[in-house]
Amino acid sequence: MTTSSTSSNTETRRGWGHGVVLFAGTLMLVLGILEFLRGLTALFENTLFVNTPDYIFALDVTTWGWLHLIWGVVLAAVGGAILAGRLVGRIVGLSIVTIAMVLNFVSLPIYPLWSVVMIALCIFIMWALCAEDSVD
Repeated sequence: MTTSSTSSNTETRRGWGHGVVLFAGTLMLVLGILEFLRGLTALFENTLFVNTPDYIFALDVTTWGWLHLIWGVVLAAVGGAILAGRLVGRIVGLSIVTIAMVLNFVSLPIYPLWSVVMIALCIFIMWALCAEDSVD
């Protein structure tokens, strides 16, 4: 009787962990699309972003646009790998989301509210990718 309750508890934890990773992959795919759209907005509508002349990372808004556009494609691709259930997607996803979080932190003065939201999503994705303790 102890064995069956232990195995059902393990299956419940595994199902919960798999669901969290699946949600992280979906959220990472959405984060990639949002970053891509943020990059397009910076490329085509420069007046939407705040231009700070004394900022240490003095890049043109168009440069920020290209950075977010390219990083959005990378995030979406890795999110797809996570949704496909690849362990490599989870491992690479952690480093990609970490870099995305730093990129959003650096662009904080340019578009503050959006950057804070994206940083919060990155933190949640990092937690979710580390939450599942079993490897298939």
